Amino acid sequence: MMVGSWTGAAVCAALLAVPWTAQATDPTAAVPRDCTAQIRRDNLVACALAASPDLRVEREAAAALAARRTSASTLLPSNPVLALTGARRTTPGTERGAVFNWSASLSQELELAGQRGSRVRSAEAEQQAGQLRLMASQRDAVAQAWSVFFELSAAQAQRELAQRMLAAAQRVAEVARAKSEQGLLAPVDADVAQAAALRVLQQRLAAEQSAAVASARLALALGADPLRPLAVAGELTPLTGLPDPADQPAAALAARPEVRAWDAERSAFAARAQALRRGRVPNPTLSAFAEQDGYGERVYGLGLSLPLPLPGPVGQAHAGEIAELDALARQAEAEKARAVARAGLELARAGSSYAAHRSAVRALDRPTLERAERSLGELSAQIEAGRLSVRDALPAQQALIDLLRAHLEELEALCLASVELARALDLPLEQGLQ
Repeated sequence: MMVGSWTGAAVCAALLAVPWTAQATDPTAAVPRDCTAQIRRDNLVACALAASPDLRVEREAAAALAARRTSASTLLPSNPVLALTGARRTTPGTERGAVFNWSASLSQELELAGQRGSRVRSAEAEQQAGQLRLMASQRDAVAQAWSVFFELSAAQAQRELAQRMLAAAQRVAEVARAKSEQGLLAPVDADVAQAAALRVLQQRLAAEQSAAVASARLALALGADPLRPLAVAGELTPLTGLPDPADQPAAALAARPEVRAWDAERSAFAARAQALRRGRVPNPTLSAFAEQDGYGERVYGLGLSLPLPLPGPVGQAHAGEIAELDALARQAEAEKARAVARAGLELARAGSSYAAHRSAVRALDRPTLERAERSLGELSAQIEAGRLSVRDALPAQQALIDLLRAHLEELEALCLASVELARALDLPLEQGLQ
């Protein structure tokens, strides 16, 4: 039985054994049709990017920052002001009739200290930070989808293995019960064999429960109904094309999108502080007016008004806001340093974990596993032929079961470690695997 699964795994690994390459992916595209039918290794990334609830939140946040950039591009600090007045003027006790007076003025505030440029730079930096966080969220969402995909694949493999182990254990229990009824075996040995079969049944039920939970988690990550079983097809093989962590330059840690986002945040805070500093320069307001007074005279003129800057705390000098933004800029710089340190630790941990689990999987070679499963299936025949006692067969049965289950557990751990390593290496997970 193991030959077919090993052959499928080898074929799948051969198809996936290529370096990481860019694949055009539209994050805003609709959910692919086959996501609701079956999840495979070739459509997992597209489905996760199209339907992840977390990514929808990040995309809307990025859209809001883009709108803020549009608002900051406005040329004038305020709209022109048009003022019109009219009055009817009469003088009692005179023969002069009523006179109509009117006036009109047009004024416009101007920015001369470059506040608009600082606001634009701040909005652009915030927009860049949003795009970088969206990129990081895409890679996190795809990594999460890969992890749950491997968990579900491992649970399905454990369930299939438990079914085969249960069949072998039940045959051993049946032979032991038959020998006990013939008086050739102590009844307690038959009871122990039956208990061993029940233990394997519990393992199969636990694997079914794990598969159901993993299916719900994967459905939730893909925006599907978690209450409906999700069909998954794919061998339990790790991600391929992973470079050696030792070959990664130190500068690569600072190039991660979540790290560069802090650089953009710092630039945004600095630009906002600069805009407030330049805002201390008074904005002049130019005006033009025309009026007609009660004597029929026409008056035309120009005006200039300037606000009077007063130092704080009497006037509005924005000292507190500027100090706050400077502190936030320094905080962003410290957050960047902390993110780089955390990324280095994650890379070291992921690299060691991947190497350890890869060595463990390689230690359990295919011939050993095939012999273990074949021996497990032949235990009942050995007991029936009298070449092996039940008391010797049950420990052997448990040892073989533990070996086969340990192999699947290590294989699952290796697959999860490959996802963790790919994320720690900051590989473009959102572009998928070819």
